[in-house]
Amino acid sequence: MSKASTAFNVNRVKRQLEVWLGKDNVSAAEVDKICYSRDAWPLRLIRLGRLVLEYQPDLIVWPQTVEQVQKIVRLANQERIPLIPVSGAGGVAGGTLAVTGGIAVDLKKMNRVLEFDEHSLTVTVEPGILGQELEEYLEIRGYTSGHFPSSIFSSALGGFAATRSAGVLSSKYGKIEDMITGLEVVLPTGDLLRTKAVPRSSMGPDLKQLFIGSEGTYGIITELTLRVMPLPQATKFASFLFPDLTSGISAVKQIFRHDLKPALIRLYDENETRFVLGRFKSPPEGACVLNLMYSATKPLVQLENRMITKICKNTGSEDLGPGPSKHWWENRFDLYYPSSLNMGPGMLYDVLDVAASFANLEKMYWAMREAIEATGVSTMSHFSHFYPDGGNIYVIFIGHAGEPEAVETKYNEVWQVGLEAANQAGGTLSHQHGVGLLKADWMPIEHGASGFALLQAIKSYLDPNNILNPGKLGLGTAPVKQQKGGR
Repeated sequence: MSKASTAFNVNRVKRQLEVWLGKDNVSAAEVDKICYSRDAWPLRLIRLGRLVLEYQPDLIVWPQTVEQVQKIVRLANQERIPLIPVSGAGGVAGGTLAVTGGIAVDLKKMNRVLEFDEHSLTVTVEPGILGQELEEYLEIRGYTSGHFPSSIFSSALGGFAATRSAGVLSSKYGKIEDMITGLEVVLPTGDLLRTKAVPRSSMGPDLKQLFIGSEGTYGIITELTLRVMPLPQATKFASFLFPDLTSGISAVKQIFRHDLKPALIRLYDENETRFVLGRFKSPPEGACVLNLMYSATKPLVQLENRMITKICKNTGSEDLGPGPSKHWWENRFDLYYPSSLNMGPGMLYDVLDVAASFANLEKMYWAMREAIEATGVSTMSHFSHFYPDGGNIYVIFIGHAGEPEAVETKYNEVWQVGLEAANQAGGTLSHQHGVGLLKADWMPIEHGASGFALLQAIKSYLDPNNILNPGKLGLGTAPVKQQKGGR
């Protein structure tokens, strides 16, 4: 594949961009370059703590229209300048880091609601609108997006689409790829692609799914149309304590097999159960808590509550009432805004988000837990996104490794053994956090040699100069240092 340029005349390009976007929307300031050298990837934060300041873009731009995005892309394609699309930068895998320098294209000023179609129950938005901003717009009108990731206050719709994100109510509403009905995308040539916003189509492959999850490597998303739902009439919380993980998973399977879809289904392993139930009771050894929330019409909420309570009791659980589930829902952002994790020197932590079918789910959990804890760090896990055929696991690890260099070595070791265990157990290596740099080397393993070669071929065809987010998803060139300067 042809490479994006490893050198360009920064000052000349900056002047041209200022003509198109205005001086206030173009920056080469050192403070801005440092700010855009990070996202929420814990490894990046560990390195910043050691004042490792790599991954800086040469320029940052804030376009306000799709026409401006097209001009930026055409210039970059002509000059072979790397472009890094940014939409919120709330990702945890290094997906917006400028590994080859270039221009960070931050879409935060493209944050409008363009159309709300109450007849079709769809909303069309620009990619820079924050998830919480969209939710507030909809709720005032009696509707909801149903998409509630933990980063909803700091992540945007373009990033949701780029990484195939999930919200905590995905068991009822689906993930973001289930909600999007249409896209507008600026291709690496600067040309504009629009997919029709329709409920379903059999006119060949679904082009929008090519760009959902592509993390800006195939195109820059500039508009999205999503399904919305009326706000639920009623909400009810419930929690059950199971004697072990197996019985908890069995109850969840029975919930789906009775065609029930509570909005929230959140099952904790024994380690996280002790953390979650600390203010309510001391759970027996091995016990696992299941938190549920029903959101629907009042009759449906009553029916779901009655039927699921019966399922859980028949599977050996203790009814804890609404307390644990309601408390989690009302305080679910406490770990994030601001973070209550006070990670001191020498500490490491992160979350592996994986998924598998029910046939492999518990096997994968035990394999990952054993492999990660064998490295000397602790784990606690929860299963927070379930579907009729399986679910995901959030494996949280935390430990101490001493010297800063040792922290990074241990961090990488944990990820290596954890993903190896998940892969061997038949799971997918990312459920919602995407790939970025963190899991780029695992793409050929996830997709197989033929599948990954096809993804590379698509990248080569769409982006022959490899200007869009090079190196992410393992596509394009390996990281190289961008040269700077010029008059």
